[in-house]
Amino acid sequence: MDILPDRKKFIHLAASSSRVPVFGEERIPELDPSLLFKELFQNSEQSFLLESGKGPIETAQFSIFGGSSSRLLKIFGTRTFLYQNGILQTQFNQVDEAFNLLNFDETTVDYLPHFWGGWVGFVGYEASSLFEDIKLKSSEDIPDLSFMEAERLFVYDHKSQKLKFILSGKNRTKGSDYEDFSWEIKRVWKDVHRALERIRLSPVVKEEKPFSLEPLKPFSDKSEYMQKVDQAKAYIGEGDIYQANISQKFETPFDKAPLALYQKLRKVNPSPFSGVLKFDGLSLVSSSPERLIKVSGDQIESRPIAGTRPRSNVTEKDEALTAELLLNNKERAEHLMLVDLERNDLGRLCKAGTVKVTDFMLLEKYSHVSHIVSNISGCLLPNRSIFEILKAVFPGGTITGCPKIRCMEIINELEPVPRGPYSGSFGYIGYAPYLDLNIIIRSIIINNGNASFHVGAGIVADSEPEKEYQETLDKAAAMVEALEY
Repeated sequence: MDILPDRKKFIHLAASSSRVPVFGEERIPELDPSLLFKELFQNSEQSFLLESGKGPIETAQFSIFGGSSSRLLKIFGTRTFLYQNGILQTQFNQVDEAFNLLNFDETTVDYLPHFWGGWVGFVGYEASSLFEDIKLKSSEDIPDLSFMEAERLFVYDHKSQKLKFILSGKNRTKGSDYEDFSWEIKRVWKDVHRALERIRLSPVVKEEKPFSLEPLKPFSDKSEYMQKVDQAKAYIGEGDIYQANISQKFETPFDKAPLALYQKLRKVNPSPFSGVLKFDGLSLVSSSPERLIKVSGDQIESRPIAGTRPRSNVTEKDEALTAELLLNNKERAEHLMLVDLERNDLGRLCKAGTVKVTDFMLLEKYSHVSHIVSNISGCLLPNRSIFEILKAVFPGGTITGCPKIRCMEIINELEPVPRGPYSGSFGYIGYAPYLDLNIIIRSIIINNGNASFHVGAGIVADSEPEKEYQETLDKAAAMVEALEY
């Protein structure tokens, strides 16, 4: 096993940085990271697995997993809490103070050109009230924001088939730190080898029986949802908004392991921004196809989705559906409007003239639906804080509408319950400038013995309520299949 950097380089870097990542690496062909994650972290109260089940190498190269080091940041409304080993350490008076913990305080290193430590968690939809002057329904038992600190984590490179264990604790005494870090890396790799042997020797598990579920409970019936579509169209007709995403929620009792559900959802609906987060009793299971924002060094990008059609098992019908999607004037106009919104959001963060649409109206096919996708990128202005970045882009316009603030007010009026994590974001925020946050769609929330999910549709002036209702059911199909698998 190789350990990098060497002692001399570590001491040199530690002279100017409070954290210098050290890692051990081995090649492990055809590793399924979810199996190793299960072996190492299934009993952890706080843990994470971020990976891509489908997509180009740019989105599907790395799987990242680990557990919380010790610190946990939670925000409920304007109440902010920092816990250390489960004990309340600090209650911040200002939300900005809490967000300062998440800022990029370290520089990149040439031997790890990706996330090597920082914070992993989610920002819920109602956290929008932290960034804009808007009052939204709130949940009493689910935080608006929750991030666990990750000073130790695994990264699996699916391209090189190499697994890294990375340690990025704070430097204290330079030389002796390096010896301590190296010793811990070697010890952890012994745990990894034992876990890999258990995986190798594990018998093939037969397909599980279906989960025992009561019928999914919708929070709105068909007629109520269609009425909300008409109300949204009325606002569009009055000139308040151009488009709004109206969602509905489903819920069912659930007492199974979150990772087992994730593995089923990943199989049913492989997607580029997938993962599972576990925060004590709250878990998020996601097979999201959409990225909100990515930062790598001084580069920033967003990948909006707008435009949906169901898939068909009949090849000719499937091709006809996707061709109609790409040629449909309503879908193209809606997508173009949201691309412009995202360009404007990035323009608030980027150097003048650098914001560009690098992919425009590409077709991406998933298990149950097809989408129109674009990609927008730019060069990030220096010293932008995490609060400033989220204020500019959160929540994604594709799941609110345009203009964003007025749409959110209308969503708050029309939807009967808080969205919670749905249509928020989860992913990582690095010590160094690496950030990747998805949009929490095609995702299931497990809390208080229940599994729930939202699905929505973009409403425009010529939307047909029954078709929009059917679109939400098309989007729900993957989650329903995973829960009933």
